[in-house]
Amino acid sequence: MLTLLVLTDFSPVADHALQYAAALAAPAGAHLVLLHVRPSLLSPRAFTAAADYSESQANDLLQQRLRTLPAAVRATCALERGDVGTELATAARRHKASVIVVGRPDLSNTPEELAHTTSLEVLRHVACPLLIVPHNASGTVPPRQVLLAIDDQPLPTTHATQTLQPLLGSAALTVLHVSDEEVTNDPTRAFANAQHAGLTAGFASAQPNGFSGASPAAGIADAAAMLQPDLLLLVARRRSFLGQLFHESVTAAVVREARLPVLVLPEVA
Repeated sequence: MLTLLVLTDFSPVADHALQYAAALAAPAGAHLVLLHVRPSLLSPRAFTAAADYSESQANDLLQQRLRTLPAAVRATCALERGDVGTELATAARRHKASVIVVGRPDLSNTPEELAHTTSLEVLRHVACPLLIVPHNASGTVPPRQVLLAIDDQPLPTTHATQTLQPLLGSAALTVLHVSDEEVTNDPTRAFANAQHAGLTAGFASAQPNGFSGASPAAGIADAAAMLQPDLLLLVARRRSFLGQLFHESVTAAVVREARLPVLVLPEVA
């Protein structure tokens, strides 16, 4: 059975991500675990609004949210105290999470250098597929159309999409390769790499598509606007999320700007 570990701070953004996760979990027969982490006294977050919730209040809020879920969803909750990244990694191992789900707030008026969200930090701590749900994300659930954006370099070892098939339903996959505007785009190699890496398995169909853009992130955004997928799939190489480099990567740029749910498959060391 697949397990979705959903991180919540009880904000509207987190509530939106929870409802999206529940809509995925129900038809897949997946187990949903709702997790809230209270910051420890030594955590910088201890001086934010998140510290206002006592253990009793946090438990009540968790139970309130479980009651909003469809009866068909098997859901439990967990309350921890400490550093969010550390506790999330521990919870992912304890519950054998298949996917971690986090919400992403509106960052449109936030300078890029200040656009720091939990969703951009999770991959530093745990090599588990990460589903980021923007505050305004909408679309068909389960997805009918999935867009996998990759380059034409050999892909690292990741979690195979076949294992996530219950969440993907009978979705059709488009493998997108974005090239420089001055270069003729041939998506053949990128598609072959995706097949070899097991990233086309579990889909009803798969086809390649080439797209040109001023930058990879811009090309992905333009392709998503044209093709209208329900879910965007990305591969994050370890070099892109170890250290500050992750914040400058294509993955981070797409996550910051995306208007649809983004499923990130991290490289497995």
